[in-house]
Amino acid sequence: MSECVREYFLLNDQLLPAGLFGSLFKPPANYVYEVFRATCGVALFLEDHLERFFRTVTLAGTDTGITDSMLKSGIYKVIGNNAPDDGNLKISLYTDHSGQQLFIYYTPHVYPTAEEFRHGVSTELFFAERNNPNAKVMDTRLREEADLMKREHVVYEVLLVDRDGFITEGSRSNVFFIKDGYLITPPSGMVLEGITRKQIIQLAAENDIPLKEEKVHYQNLNYFDGLFISGTSRRVLPVRRVNELEFRVTDPLIAKLQRLFEQKVIDYLQKS
Repeated sequence: MSECVREYFLLNDQLLPAGLFGSLFKPPANYVYEVFRATCGVALFLEDHLERFFRTVTLAGTDTGITDSMLKSGIYKVIGNNAPDDGNLKISLYTDHSGQQLFIYYTPHVYPTAEEFRHGVSTELFFAERNNPNAKVMDTRLREEADLMKREHVVYEVLLVDRDGFITEGSRSNVFFIKDGYLITPPSGMVLEGITRKQIIQLAAENDIPLKEEKVHYQNLNYFDGLFISGTSRRVLPVRRVNELEFRVTDPLIAKLQRLFEQKVIDYLQKS
């Protein structure tokens, strides 16, 4: 599957046909990137995504010269020159022999089905960890190993477990656990702080939903009433199984957060 989809992408400040992407996009194994969703011609929660992008650039020690306004202009040039239906866009940044390369393009996505939102998805534990969890830097090796495990075990997502046995996050998602009406999520220092994760934490505060950031050991999974994963494509997606352990997906807190998040998206679109 091609990394770039639809008709056009942006390389630095030049809009190019997608057919040229494969010959131009030659990233190293590790590079800075950001993924966000466009709906109705609007880049959702773009301010949060750009803040994280620039934070990652700083953590990576890269001096880009790129400004917030330059990125927004490029993003909306890509959105405006492609088909208007929902999709995920990706910013990729690296340096090669020609200098700094900034790509903005639509990337393949798979959104959960209505059935998966209703009945939940299956996951497996994956004993691996990111080198720098707070920075959104592509780790090609880890991504390939996680994707291989998902295919071999026929699961929707894998949950990363660190060397001490604590669950940190999904390969492409964050994770929340539920116990007695409480939300529990791994501490920010252990994970890539997803934008959807950030929105859920804000929704919890605004709606008097108790939330704690705590480490969760994989051997204590049977302690929880339920769990869900979150992300740009996944939003609030219930998990029905982790390895052989089954969870109910009808917890009212999951349904409430799904409704609240969808309303937050509607509000954002109306204000944009």
